Amino acid sequence: MKTGSEPSSWAPWGLTALMLAHHFGLWAWTSVSRDIPLLQVLDRWDSHHYTTLVLEGYAWPLWAFLPLYPGAVGWVRQVLGGVLAPQVVGCLLSTLCLLAFVAWNTRWSRQGRLSGAMSPRTTWGWFLLLFGPASFALHSHHTEGLFLLLSFGALAFATWGALVPAAVLAALCVWTRNQGTFVALTAALLLAGREPSWRGRLTRFTAVGAVALLAFGGLLFFEWTQAGDPLVFLKAQREWNHADSVWGAIRGLWFGNPWHTRFSGWLLLRHLFGALWLVAALALLRRDQALGLYALLSLLVMLPQGDLGNAFRFGAVLFPVMFLAGDWLATRPVWLRWTVALLGVWLNHKVTHAYAIGAWAY
Repeated sequence: MKTGSEPSSWAPWGLTALMLAHHFGLWAWTSVSRDIPLLQVLDRWDSHHYTTLVLEGYAWPLWAFLPLYPGAVGWVRQVLGGVLAPQVVGCLLSTLCLLAFVAWNTRWSRQGRLSGAMSPRTTWGWFLLLFGPASFALHSHHTEGLFLLLSFGALAFATWGALVPAAVLAALCVWTRNQGTFVALTAALLLAGREPSWRGRLTRFTAVGAVALLAFGGLLFFEWTQAGDPLVFLKAQREWNHADSVWGAIRGLWFGNPWHTRFSGWLLLRHLFGALWLVAALALLRRDQALGLYALLSLLVMLPQGDLGNAFRFGAVLFPVMFLAGDWLATRPVWLRWTVALLGVWLNHKVTHAYAIGAWAY
């Protein structure tokens, strides 16, 4: 991999193809070697919940999942004739979103339309994103591929100063993941930062905020009309582990909550990943306050869960963090770069395999 200059034009595509071949090949091998139906391999954990939403619609506690992704999968499935399994359609949709992200990012980077950590300066930036611990979520039956594309679009247009597309894409992010509100805030800050006057900054910030607020209001209306409770998506999240207080949220950082009854090396790895994420986010904050704030908020939003057990998945979509960390790694000694690369591929492999066999992979 190149260590100094910008990544070659083929590097992002080569790494993407290698990652996709690795993951789908691993899942196919696991299906055959363990006699697990491939459709089951592709339908673990939240993927199964999305499959249920597509086939049966919303019911408690699936209101915890926001509607844009399962709605998109259901629509695409119907367009394709309604015969394909939802998890297959989800993989197809997410993979196309990932490829669109790579194409869009590389094209705008070559045109000089992206700055800072919006695009990597080295091949190592692409490597860390595409071989992050839970990068399988970017092309499988999950929201990550769609959210990666939408969030990049919102932030890229905001960086370029295009208010309307930035606001529309940020609004779609609000309907996709809880982190969508952070994307809207970041896009508003990026747009405001381009204006020389306080009046212009306030106008642009308010405009994006109004569109995002309208989208959130639409989400509440959807929840109210469908479930009779506009906040049902928040209440349904109580069905999963959550801290019962601020102290419980903090205590989870050292595994002090009631469900932490025994040592877990994998949970420790997730917390280590969270610590590295924090360091990278703080470095990003010094370079770009808006993007750094986005990275920090995306980390802090996990604390109410009582630990960082979802850190691999939550971090998968944070392309500015991964790009910045990869570019930093490119400046380190060769032995350190390749040690990190080997450990990263090993961890990515283990997490992707864990997903296939039904072990916790987020």
